[in-house]
Amino acid sequence: MSFRIVIGLGNQGACYENTRHNIGFMAIDYVAKTWGYVTWKHEKTMSVFFIKIPREGGHLFLIKSDGLMNLSGIPIAKICSFYKIPSREVVVICDDISLDIGTVKITERVGTAGHNGVGSILEKIGPGFIRFRIGIGGKQHPAMDLADHVLSKFSPEDLELLTKKMPHISDSLKLLLDKGVLSAMNTVNRRTCIQNHIEQP
Repeated sequence: MSFRIVIGLGNQGACYENTRHNIGFMAIDYVAKTWGYVTWKHEKTMSVFFIKIPREGGHLFLIKSDGLMNLSGIPIAKICSFYKIPSREVVVICDDISLDIGTVKITERVGTAGHNGVGSILEKIGPGFIRFRIGIGGKQHPAMDLADHVLSKFSPEDLELLTKKMPHISDSLKLLLDKGVLSAMNTVNRRTCIQNHIEQP
């Protein structure tokens, strides 16, 4: 299977920069820069910023919505419809509070896990897309509102940790795109499982 779209989820606007919910934007910006692409084109009719990358057999689109994450399904549906791209050829980079900061897990054919951005995409293009989940850490205390947590900014220490983990995040995405779902899941998810086991007291 070849993938034709990678969308990093996040909210546009300066007030959302470096927030936990914007890890999708942060990751896809890093990946694009690492691959030598720094200029994002704005397509107003589809409500996206995009980079079109030539690949064997076609092109890969890196995508960021130009609006709010909770409406991410609308622009991705427009692109999929225009280019006749099925959901199984879409990778969604999203944040996950159940994973430690910077940890990667690749999943398919699962629900939304309460993620509104993923839910919007599921509603608009249906199941089949791949979730490239990046950990943002759990709430600091149980009583904290989930929205407050995901919209909070990373601490300087967390940002430093993410900077160190970005190469692994980029390599994991490249593995998924080059080798496919099963190979990437076997390698990345196994590594995550081993790492979590080691870090447990």
